[in-house]
Amino acid sequence: MNMNKYHTSSTDFLIEGTRALPARTHLRYGVPAVAMALVVVLLAGRSFYLQVVQGASFRDRAENNRIHEISIEAPRGIIYDRTGKQLVSNIPATDLVLDPILLPPQEEETALIENLLQLIPELSPEQVKNALQDCRTRGREIIIAKALSHDKVLQLQESEATIRGTRLASSLVRDYSPAHAMAHVLGYTSLVSDEDLTKNPDLLLRDQIGKSGIEKQYDKVLRGQPGVSYREVNASGRPQTDLGVTNPVAGQDISLTLDSELQEFIFGLFSERDGKRKEGDAVVKGAAVVVDPRNGEVLAAVSYPSFDPNAFSQGGNKGAAAIMDANQPLFNRFSDGTYASGSIIKPYLAAAALEENLITPQTTLVSTGGIRIGPWFFPDWKAGGHGVTNVTKALAESVNTFFYAITGGWEGQSGLGVERAKSYMEKFGWGTPTGVDLPSEASGFLPSPDWKEEVKGESWYVGDTYHFGIGQGDILVTPLQVAASTAAIADGKYLRRPHFVAGEDNRKQLPISATNMQVVRAGMRQTVTEGSGRALESLPLPIAGKTGTAQVGGVEDTHAWFTSFAPYDNPQFVVTVLLERGGAGDVDAVPVAKEIWQWLIENRQP
Repeated sequence: MNMNKYHTSSTDFLIEGTRALPARTHLRYGVPAVAMALVVVLLAGRSFYLQVVQGASFRDRAENNRIHEISIEAPRGIIYDRTGKQLVSNIPATDLVLDPILLPPQEEETALIENLLQLIPELSPEQVKNALQDCRTRGREIIIAKALSHDKVLQLQESEATIRGTRLASSLVRDYSPAHAMAHVLGYTSLVSDEDLTKNPDLLLRDQIGKSGIEKQYDKVLRGQPGVSYREVNASGRPQTDLGVTNPVAGQDISLTLDSELQEFIFGLFSERDGKRKEGDAVVKGAAVVVDPRNGEVLAAVSYPSFDPNAFSQGGNKGAAAIMDANQPLFNRFSDGTYASGSIIKPYLAAAALEENLITPQTTLVSTGGIRIGPWFFPDWKAGGHGVTNVTKALAESVNTFFYAITGGWEGQSGLGVERAKSYMEKFGWGTPTGVDLPSEASGFLPSPDWKEEVKGESWYVGDTYHFGIGQGDILVTPLQVAASTAAIADGKYLRRPHFVAGEDNRKQLPISATNMQVVRAGMRQTVTEGSGRALESLPLPIAGKTGTAQVGGVEDTHAWFTSFAPYDNPQFVVTVLLERGGAGDVDAVPVAKEIWQWLIENRQP
């Protein structure tokens, strides 16, 4: 064999087992193999990361995309009056909502906005744009139109294809009946605001919550717990299969101390008075409160003028008129309104002077028409004065001179002075909220020398103390405070917290002896038998009371007050009436109170 024929360099062959391959052939196959191995390793690593490391996260995301959760509104608790009469209802309604799962891409929103504005003209472009932004940002449903009419629902159903991103949803809305008479007590519900969501992140954008009155005060109790409906959706977000439901838990019912028949009757008195005003006269404004002095239960609390709470609870812009009304029908005058008190302050100052031994039931002063201090004159309301006056006559006839003297001092009669007078008024609940179970309440105001110096930059003069003694100057009080403090005199021992929902009897003992309190009560009884409230003497019930006519700074108008209690020997009711800029206490407020007392006599038999 010719070996040279097969001879070559040792580097020209690689030995692989018994097989020899050229080096160029090995390189041609080896590089791709290595590359493929690397690809396999990378894919395996990526698979491990996706399936093991991120597996749970992706499963959750896939499940959430597959399951659509729809909130189910909980029926709100019902509110009843003291007799069990139902004051509110939950009525079925249909809302149009923006659904984040159904929304079209943002670049297609223009058509949706235009179609919505055409179908629901009361919406503004800004409202729709803001709602769309909130819906996308929050990823939750947003109500775009609430409590739709039947015709509107049909129209929207026919136009479903043109408003992609919306759906019709069942809901419940509050219905208040009677509406106006109860509005300031019950309040109303409405959709949550951004502020509400900030305060309570657990709220949903579709939730309705209490915005005022009892609805707001007891919102957490009344609202209940919403349920959830689980629904499978396809890639387009269209519902496929119902997967079950967690039922909502209804809110708790509430029974009020309110007597709804009495409430409606009193509201009718104000409405009737307003209906009789002459052209050009101002709208009647005022408040009336009836409480039980034995426990602080509020039996009636009326603020006039009023509003329809259904305009707010049932959606739309129906409430705009009430908001813009110059007569402020939304303003709660019985708890938030503060007014100069006039002479209704006098029973409390009489009690203070008796307790401080500045006077006795026998102490007398002579009223000649007023008192003069240097160049200043402080008048009685009666020209020529009231003659010889003791404390019961001073209360019955509302003798200013007597109260100037016992508050600021005069001709040998020592006065309380403003600090002691203020201290006693605070003990009767003036100058601080009563604590009534409502979401807002004014404090009223009792001036002092320090306050005047700080706020007005002026010194306190004896004339300021005289004004304090007759409820003028800077004193402010709410009708509810007056009713509560009158109830304290009626009870004789305690100042009680007025309330609309029964609970713990919250009371403070008064610093007035029973003997001195009885003197004050006798003076208030004499107001009806012989004094400025004698229009009530014809009623078959022994009533005690006090009138007040309070000047309003800088104008001739006066607030008309009358506060009262009965039966005199065993008080069961306190009736307080305020007519804002409504005239004189004896001429204007007393007749309103008389009709209330007549109704109580005929219907509640005290």
